[in-house]
Amino acid sequence: MNNVSDYDQFSYDYSQYWKKRRYEHLSEKYLLDKLFKGKSGNWFLDIGGSYGRLASTYVRNYKNPVILDYSAKTLRANYEVLKSKYPNIHLVAANAYKMPFKENVFDDGLLVRVLHHIENPAEFFKELKRVMKNNSQYIQEFANKMHIKARIRALLKGDKDFFSKEPYAQPSIAMTEGTEDNVEGIFYNFHPEYMKDIMMKNGFVITKKRGCSFLRSPFFKKIFNDNIMLFFEKIFQNILFFSNIPPSIVFEAELKKAKSKAVEYENLEDILACPNCKGDLKIDEDTATCKKCKKEYKKEDNVWDLRA
Repeated sequence: MNNVSDYDQFSYDYSQYWKKRRYEHLSEKYLLDKLFKGKSGNWFLDIGGSYGRLASTYVRNYKNPVILDYSAKTLRANYEVLKSKYPNIHLVAANAYKMPFKENVFDDGLLVRVLHHIENPAEFFKELKRVMKNNSQYIQEFANKMHIKARIRALLKGDKDFFSKEPYAQPSIAMTEGTEDNVEGIFYNFHPEYMKDIMMKNGFVITKKRGCSFLRSPFFKKIFNDNIMLFFEKIFQNILFFSNIPPSIVFEAELKKAKSKAVEYENLEDILACPNCKGDLKIDEDTATCKKCKKEYKKEDNVWDLRA
């Protein structure tokens, strides 16, 4: 069984984390606005989308955008605000390893600032492939193991093992995001070639590579304000997109898998399936019961809790 980062057990407010990271937020938004330009479709999946930080980059491009997050508390706390801003958005609490959706539902998808919490990427991408359509577009951000500061640090220490393709698990003492003292979290940095290999094994063909947050450093933040940093960020994103310099790498990919009969769903309940066995659900107002394994799920404060 794969471990998950359960923010609910800490009553963690992820929006507070981003109040001190305006530069990083605007850097990611600038990049995503460019990547989503011209894209459109029916169902869209934002995995780990939390309180909808990046919803503005994609929500108007798709008829039915869905935010999936393991934190039911976060989704419920932000439901009213998100629905008032984006009436077409849907919120679902679920485990990324066991998504509560039928096969071949989503036209496009996104995962940003979440993969570092995924300790088994192979299993995650296998599940992602199941719910995405053939030829769907997918955007994957990940913490870059080979960023410039990490490489210099490894060279100075003479750490030859660091340069392998294997993921780097950050020491738990450094992982304060979403955790309490003395509680070990999950935080992995990935080699770009490792990510490329594992995505391609699951049918995701990389079509674009981009870097992000080139100036993410306490040193630069002390010298420059956010607007100056963002000015240079835009330049670096456009001229150093091929490099492994920044701490974040973004892949845009197209999924290639066996063609299947296209089914166009209109309502959220139409695409839901049992996360436990993938069986069909019998939905009666705020209760969903799996017709196959008989497991029962609830909708509370307008958010389905389908965590397995």
